[in-house]
Amino acid sequence: MTDSEKTAQQVRMCAACPKMCRHVCPTFFAWRSDSPTPHGRALLLHHDNLGLRQLDERAVEVIYQCLECSHCLTWCLPEIDIATIVEDARRILVSQDRFPKGLETIRSSVLSNHNPFCEPHEKRVAKIRFKKTKSADVIYFTGCTAAYREHGIANASIEALKEFGFNVSIPDDEWCCGSPLLRTGFTSEALEQARHNVEILNEMSGETILTTCPGCYRVLTQDYPVNDLRIEKPVMHLSQFLAKHIDKVPKGNLAGGVTFHDPCHLGRHCGVYEEPRLVIERITGESVKEMERSRDNAMCCGNGAGFRTLFSSQAKKIGGERVRQAALTGSRYLITACPFCRNLLASEAGETLEVLDLPELVMTVLRKR
Repeated sequence: MTDSEKTAQQVRMCAACPKMCRHVCPTFFAWRSDSPTPHGRALLLHHDNLGLRQLDERAVEVIYQCLECSHCLTWCLPEIDIATIVEDARRILVSQDRFPKGLETIRSSVLSNHNPFCEPHEKRVAKIRFKKTKSADVIYFTGCTAAYREHGIANASIEALKEFGFNVSIPDDEWCCGSPLLRTGFTSEALEQARHNVEILNEMSGETILTTCPGCYRVLTQDYPVNDLRIEKPVMHLSQFLAKHIDKVPKGNLAGGVTFHDPCHLGRHCGVYEEPRLVIERITGESVKEMERSRDNAMCCGNGAGFRTLFSSQAKKIGGERVRQAALTGSRYLITACPFCRNLLASEAGETLEVLDLPELVMTVLRKR
């Protein structure tokens, strides 16, 4: 059976399923419609495969309404990976110039500015407090969101690493990792960014490359190797690195209670669940108050795979629901380990909760000491 035949079989199975996974699908929650669900997307692709109905403009919209969070996969007994199938479909749509034109701004900005935010590339590290060192233990790959939107995460990461005795360097000419383009079907453009990053990272001195963005972490450790791009140093998410060196993280305390939101790219896509919790419990002196939906059952924040760009109000609705779930734990602090998640959740939290990324939490406790 060829890959295309196998995919067609999986799409057929999903299209014929009783579609119970829709109850964990964030886009079903956002629209309360069967169309933007794993089953709905599979049915459209199945009909297209059979020649019964080609993907029209509405069908293309449904394909791009997927957050690629892979929550449906955790519920699927035959383990049909609709997120990957959707991403493959998006690549075909891009090759046919049939992608939603709302994504053109992201595509053109990454190509010209090397970030998806239409910010000047030369200002990438303008708000990051950093002094170059002659030698470094770790290389911090900041990612676009921490560099341009969530500066507190980048600065807290560098400050915490220095506090724990590590010399940090950052690339002089980091480009977007390519995740926003890969997840939306622009593979060739993403690999252009990737080849540049691999070259500069392999030339830098340092034992380990650290990311605070799970999207960057997934791309550097999974997508780059699949495309025969090899980084010659180990790549770790900051939560993994801090957990590995947990003895350097002081025991602290933080009143009010903490809950943790599992980012999709870090959890379901990379299997990292325990490390951020270990760091949180060490630095706060409290056990994490788990939401009803946590770990591989965690609800997506609503901010991935181009979704917020195309469907802003639905993204906010999903993020607001996740904040509501966090508030039910009675916690004062909602912690995540993803700049993208932090950005959306904080915008929806208002006065309900204080939303912090993991390194921000670490520095909050250390400063109080």
